Amino acid sequence: MDITAIHALIARAMFTFALVAGGYGLFEYFRKHEISPSYWGIIMVGNLMAVAQALIGLWLALGPDRQPVREWVHILYGIVAVLWIPIFNFANGYFNKQADKLKETLILAIISLFECGVVLRAIATSA
Repeated sequence: MDITAIHALIARAMFTFALVAGGYGLFEYFRKHEISPSYWGIIMVGNLMAVAQALIGLWLALGPDRQPVREWVHILYGIVAVLWIPIFNFANGYFNKQADKLKETLILAIISLFECGVVLRAIATSA
């Protein structure tokens, strides 16, 4: 399996992972549960997957067998995908001034679904 195929495989895994993380977050929100350590674990694994994806993308763009990106916006989507946790921290600080733990669950679920859309767009621009 070549590195391009691995890049594509991780992208599909990230899409699925973000979709499941967002759905699980909404499920927990409607059950009135705060963010649990296991849910944070899910988010951390997703973010680490995005970092690995970005490193592979950099290798593809700058490595010895350069494969130029067809659209520059693909790189922008990759940067946004890596910022999953910083985007949550920004949104939580901006929209959740009272530090409501239940509201944090909803914000993290929405950010995860946003990440799902970002990954889907990144996949679409790579084709």
